[in-house]
Amino acid sequence: MPMMNAKRMLLVAGVAALLNQPLRMTAMNGTGPDFFGQLPREIGAWKKPPKPDVYTPGSLSGYIDGGAELYISYNFQGSLSLKYAKDPDNEITVDIFDMGSSFDAFGVFAHTRETIDSRFGQGSEYAAGLLTFWKDRYYVSVLAYPETEEKKRAVFALGDAIAGAIKTEGPLPPILGLLPAEGLIPESVHYFHHYIWLNSFYFVSNDNVLNIAPDTPAVLSKYRAAGGTEFLLLVRYPDEARAGAALVQFRDKVLGGAKEGVSKMADGRIAGCRLTGGLFAAVFGAPDEGAVRAALDRVKNR
Repeated sequence: MPMMNAKRMLLVAGVAALLNQPLRMTAMNGTGPDFFGQLPREIGAWKKPPKPDVYTPGSLSGYIDGGAELYISYNFQGSLSLKYAKDPDNEITVDIFDMGSSFDAFGVFAHTRETIDSRFGQGSEYAAGLLTFWKDRYYVSVLAYPETEEKKRAVFALGDAIAGAIKTEGPLPPILGLLPAEGLIPESVHYFHHYIWLNSFYFVSNDNVLNIAPDTPAVLSKYRAAGGTEFLLLVRYPDEARAGAALVQFRDKVLGGAKEGVSKMADGRIAGCRLTGGLFAAVFGAPDEGAVRAALDRVKNR
């Protein structure tokens, strides 16, 4: 197994820590596929428990202490959790999150992904015993840690079973279709509608300078460019008045009041922005003003 980077190690360690947390039972919401009924009773030597645990937005923090905010910010509706057990010290944890829409299921999945893989569902990633994927409105995590070849086979079998229980696929967020293809690093595409996640991908400001809200879908992506990597941010506003207010605030608080919408940042690179109707676009990390203009010109304004 190749050496994992720090981000992946923290993710696996954080999910593994859930194995030792007490579970809280709540009533099932009764929507979606009967995942528990359709999952096999046994996967190799691992056996399904008599019943699953189910969580709501109000109880999720009791299961994922400190991590529930991510799911709730993406419109989390409810989740099912169960542990296939070989013995008390050898378990495989299955978590299935109903995110309410395929847009938000993709958003949660893409939040931490680092590779492009279509082995499971509509996009998946596997590393060190942790399989994650999304399909339609569902985000799925299957964890068997520490990894062995036997566990990996069991994890993949469970992934196939869960993906098979979800009979439909869902569309990607439409704003992703506005990203120019040239130079795009696909695994870097992040979709969100809460400003705190913008700062986790690329720090812009401690404040919500773009007034990002549940009704303003946003996408941030990396691009290969001459002299390094550039970042492109798109935010779609429901009306031009809100978009215009965000543009003014961004120029004042991020670009130092640059009226032309282009400015040198503290790292010496160039950033710039443009507004077309209700679509705000910004470029970060460009080598010069010309590169900013060129990147903004490539945005698909439809």
